[in-house]
Amino acid sequence: MSLSDLLTMLSYFMQPVTKASAAYDLNGDGMITTSDLLLMLGLLG
Repeated sequence: MSLSDLLTMLSYFMQPVTKASAAYDLNGDGMITTSDLLLMLGLLG
């Protein structure tokens, strides 16, 4: 994951998962939320 992926994820933040955003639902709960953001940040570090 890269900074570009993080910025893309933020464009989907707090929205239900779609085909375009499915890769950013890192915890698989059907929403792009803070949990997914924290997981993404962990992958960047």
